[in-house]
Amino acid sequence: MDYSVITLAALGVFGVLIHNLVKLNELNRKLEGNINLWSYLKLERFAIMLSLCVVAVALIVRSEVKQLEQVGNWLGIAFVAIGYMAQSIIVTIMGRGQKFLDNSDKN
Repeated sequence: MDYSVITLAALGVFGVLIHNLVKLNELNRKLEGNINLWSYLKLERFAIMLSLCVVAVALIVRSEVKQLEQVGNWLGIAFVAIGYMAQSIIVTIMGRGQKFLDNSDKN
């Protein structure tokens, strides 16, 4: 199936939404239903924006990333996963970059 850019973007945004709803559900249960949605959004707004940036970057470079090309018909699910795991993806990339810089400094 050929996905349009808009469809892939929407799927990525749904992934971000799913991630935040899972977190809200956990907090809501922990707080026995007394969660304050606005406080949550105030705390998580930058993480949400970061996740949306990762989805946007994935859209822009989707033809360059071999792993995305390999999923073929599963590209829609891949963008939901990218949206859901965006924060983890950034932490991984930043960790590898930091490791590279640390190794460069030692040499």
